[in-house]
Amino acid sequence: MTGAHGGHGGGHEHALHGPRWLTISTAVVLGVAAILAGVTAWKSTVMEGHALENLTRSTQAVNDANALSQEAERNRTGERDLFIAYRLAVDEGDDGRAGSILGMMNATTRAAIDWWAAQPEADRPMSPFVSANPAWAAPGTVIEAETAIREADGLLVTAEHELEQAHNLEFVAALLTIAFLAGGLTGLFESTRARVGFLSVAVTTLVGCVAATAVFW
Repeated sequence: MTGAHGGHGGGHEHALHGPRWLTISTAVVLGVAAILAGVTAWKSTVMEGHALENLTRSTQAVNDANALSQEAERNRTGERDLFIAYRLAVDEGDDGRAGSILGMMNATTRAAIDWWAAQPEADRPMSPFVSANPAWAAPGTVIEAETAIREADGLLVTAEHELEQAHNLEFVAALLTIAFLAGGLTGLFESTRARVGFLSVAVTTLVGCVAATAVFW
């Protein structure tokens, strides 16, 4: 009786727990899924942090570009107004007023006017504030502003890409719940076929998530 009962109990236990390889495989799949979920969540957080940093830098670059553009516009307006007043004083022969106006100009504006005055009259431009004048600083400010805008655009594109990758990795981490669920359900069935079926779903999901993580990393 005892032997028969013991044999029956061993067979029942075998049917409940299934083949050893199935139990080990399930544990391995669940372990890998847990590690992958943690890694993808960490990488997603890192990417979101980088994206936020690049968005901040992009905003700062736009602000810098706007400030440079406004400064360049103010300088051009002030330079032109002073130059017009200077030309009127010179044309009227009022050297004292012309000298006073020159004194109101900064060194860069005076250098631009000196370059303009030194040009042959036949080739002299109407104004010293032209791009051909190497002493005029305004084009440099405009170029700096354009460079800042291009930098801002590049940082914005980078931030958008990092956010997209972070969201994709978050989706992968969420998808891994299917592997956890399927792997967990294998312990609820006595049928080896059913357990293998759920394990296959878990493995397929895990392989797909590994591939997706490699793409979005």
